[in-house]
Amino acid sequence: MLNASCRARHRAVTVIAPSLLRRLVAVYARWLDDDELGMPVQLLPGELHDATVASVREFLGELIRAASGCDAVVELPASLKHPDSTFGRLLSASLVTKLGPPVPVEFLARQRLCVEVISRLLVVVPRIEDDRDNGMQASMYAVSGGEHPEDLARWVHEPANQAGLADALYQVLKSKLSHRTIRSFFTVDVTSNGYRRWNPEMRAREGAGKDLARHIVSTNAGDVSIEVLRYAVDEEVPVRAYEWRAELREATGSETPDAIACGMAYTFEREGGVALGGQGDLLTASDCMADVDLMQVNAFLEQHRDAQMLIEAGDLAFVWLWERRADSRPGVGAACLRAALADLRRRMRRIRTVVIDLKPYQFAVCDGAGMPGTLHIEKLEAVDRLQAFFTGLRLDKLLRVQCRFIVNREGDDPNATLRVLGYAGLAHLAARGLDDGAE
Repeated sequence: MLNASCRARHRAVTVIAPSLLRRLVAVYARWLDDDELGMPVQLLPGELHDATVASVREFLGELIRAASGCDAVVELPASLKHPDSTFGRLLSASLVTKLGPPVPVEFLARQRLCVEVISRLLVVVPRIEDDRDNGMQASMYAVSGGEHPEDLARWVHEPANQAGLADALYQVLKSKLSHRTIRSFFTVDVTSNGYRRWNPEMRAREGAGKDLARHIVSTNAGDVSIEVLRYAVDEEVPVRAYEWRAELREATGSETPDAIACGMAYTFEREGGVALGGQGDLLTASDCMADVDLMQVNAFLEQHRDAQMLIEAGDLAFVWLWERRADSRPGVGAACLRAALADLRRRMRRIRTVVIDLKPYQFAVCDGAGMPGTLHIEKLEAVDRLQAFFTGLRLDKLLRVQCRFIVNREGDDPNATLRVLGYAGLAHLAARGLDDGAE
């Protein structure tokens, strides 16, 4: 509780110093550039879960879902039906509701993308810009008229105190994003290195796993450098996890590869050719890696009912990312992938199934429920073209394997990862209960 003098200061201080405001606005502007609105926070003990949207794209998805299906409560604004219209045009529109008068979109945007982001800003900014003498931290508490985080939290929750900062953030939002098309929030542009997804930081950090021999494979398109790392997995799990990476360069010594491919491989301990592990062990092994690996394995298990039979038949290789540089010549991507999988097959001779993620890299999301309808159709068409291309590579004949396709709709979403692990844990407990009952 604040004492009387502190409460008086708390009521009096409602204006943020210009220097502090500039810092908060600068961080918010960077978040908008990345379309990532910070991480969830909890300012007060017992406070409800931070339900702030994670990005502008998620906010747009909320509007689309509210206007979708038989339970729709609003009509979809015209600018969301035409993804090449601008975000500024959407802000000037209103949502026609079935329950009351029209609601201006800018009102919702200010609330969801500005007011509700303030808590995150006031927590994050001191962490990333704090002075050595804690001057930044002190200035944050001074805003609230108190001396503790709880004082700042109470200040944040006062609508009158939020108004000025929210107005400043909303002006930044309009300035930076009004010209952008709706499409741009759901698609991924080619970056300065010529790739949409790949960047050098994706290479495993030194010491992350045990390096196996590095191979160089010559192809008509150039030399392919292939690296494989073996990772430590719980000794009780009869599955071994390997990460593989391949980079093709037409010109020897070129810093940026012309094509890349990477993924995972999982090998099972066997007795008499029979796999000692199953689907649960495969999930456990992938969980020792990264969220995206776990979600790819989960997609494979959910989308292929004969997954256990494939495990019994042999080991598995996953293609997670496969891309050629935008200005490289056609064919180098296929050459890189063929060389990488053929090399992996020679290293791990029990591989019988190659699992390929068909997520089209030009789209930021795979879940069609939160995408404009026309973009969702474009995405599905891209998936069909990608599958047809892979089929044309005839990897099954070349490598004598089965090719199975998946679409990892969850990406590396940590909440989805926790959900998968929770279901897997419940299934394991249920199985143990049945075994105990049989005894």
